[in-house]
Amino acid sequence: MLKKLTLLCLGLALVVPLAACGGKSGNDESASSPGGSKGSSGGKVTLKIIHWINEPVNKYYEEFNKKFEEKYPNIKVDYVTVPSDATYDQLQQTRVNANDADLMAIKSGFAPIPQDWAKGAEAPTWKQWIDAGLIADLSGQEFVKNYNPADVANSTTYNGKVYGINMGKVSFTGLFYNKKIFTDNNLKVPTTWDEFTKVVDALKAKGIAPLGFAGKDVWPFNLAVQGLSASIQKDQEAFIKGLWDGSTKFTDPVQIEILQKAKYLLENAADGTMGVDYGSLPSLFISGKVAMIADGTWNAPTLKSGDPNLQFGYFPIPGSNDPAQNSTLAGKYDMSWMVLEKSKNKDAALKWLAMQSEPDNYADFVKSAGFLPNADIQVDDPFIAELKPYLQSFKLSWDQLFINRPNAGEHVSGSSIHAEFLAPAGPIKTPEELAAITQKEWEAAAPK
Repeated sequence: MLKKLTLLCLGLALVVPLAACGGKSGNDESASSPGGSKGSSGGKVTLKIIHWINEPVNKYYEEFNKKFEEKYPNIKVDYVTVPSDATYDQLQQTRVNANDADLMAIKSGFAPIPQDWAKGAEAPTWKQWIDAGLIADLSGQEFVKNYNPADVANSTTYNGKVYGINMGKVSFTGLFYNKKIFTDNNLKVPTTWDEFTKVVDALKAKGIAPLGFAGKDVWPFNLAVQGLSASIQKDQEAFIKGLWDGSTKFTDPVQIEILQKAKYLLENAADGTMGVDYGSLPSLFISGKVAMIADGTWNAPTLKSGDPNLQFGYFPIPGSNDPAQNSTLAGKYDMSWMVLEKSKNKDAALKWLAMQSEPDNYADFVKSAGFLPNADIQVDDPFIAELKPYLQSFKLSWDQLFINRPNAGEHVSGSSIHAEFLAPAGPIKTPEELAAITQKEWEAAAPK
């Protein structure tokens, strides 16, 4: 008996030190709350983050993740990027289904918000995830207070709760303009449609191509069309609701006006503009071959890197002759971060978001990404500073508001106003003809 007790004690003596040094490893080890610096027992944590390929943003996060790992040496960041097309959509769904991510970027804020009046409309993926309990509620996190309450409410709030952190706004309803060309030709930024057409005429008279579009890829041209809609339509959301109940139509005069002015833009574009792809558009502008291009504010870093000495600005497309209607930019809330509710390392994910939300880090992000900030921060960027007057009443663009009917025809499919079908870009000669086709397809897709 004494021999057995001795062996048992020896066995326990060996087990206890091993247990003291052991514990869970890898992703089974969770970090502590955002205020701490180590995991709950000091173990290593792998924080899994998925994002799409966006060179300026990815470069920023390469450096930020290094700083984060220095601050939290027990946390290793696994930052995975793939192309932003269907490849990323598939990666998101796969990782969510497998609970194989902690932080996940989505391409916008929560838009369009589902509406009771849009019967039969498909629920956005983010809503499906939230309704299924797969996304963490961030409402009580202290770092949420670092952002403007209005931007938080308009970007990542659903049913009164905050389910994400949006990283900034972008506008795509304006035009980049070459300041030197404008100055050399005594031109001022137009604030009405009539002033805009005079600028176009003046440039043409000097042999300068007024406008450039990435027509080959289609969607970049429709950014300009959304700019017209934002300034001509006084209440886009009311118009969209009216499409669903029949009180408004795509053939209404206001929509015809948008298409007429879109046709004007096409007719005054540089030769060959419908053959220009999106990747080539910045070089067309940087080289001075066109005075203005339709693009999103997100591409400002690309223009700067192409020529650090290039002087350029950005103004809303003034579709109306009422300056007040043209005085603001529209666009969308861009990239947002969401934490998976069943994340194995939720505390580490919250630490990461808290550090990203610190004013200095967020300012660095905004400058790198070319986003317009959602917080009252100082950004050392003349381009962003110059846009501030246009952002006093930032509004959502058509594609962020429009709720489409399933199985709608090609002239109304997606979330754009499809002016690319108009001549000289497409086969349809008049705005009236295109509007009639669009309305017919819309009605054909009505719920039975």
